[in-house]
Amino acid sequence: MDTPEVWPAPPGPTGDASVDSILAELPQLPGLPTAEHASFYEQIHDELLADLDAGTD
Repeated sequence: MDTPEVWPAPPGPTGDASVDSILAELPQLPGLPTAEHASFYEQIHDELLADLDAGTD
């Protein structure tokens, strides 16, 4: 029997610690009810956008 694939696949390192820490939340997705997936993705998006807006000065 084949080992089931992990979904979503864990992202590889981006080289940016703050982005990596945000993306590290993605493995929580399969444990959430389907109805909460959109808001979870929105949260990740908003965190990434805030990090981008903050810049890396």
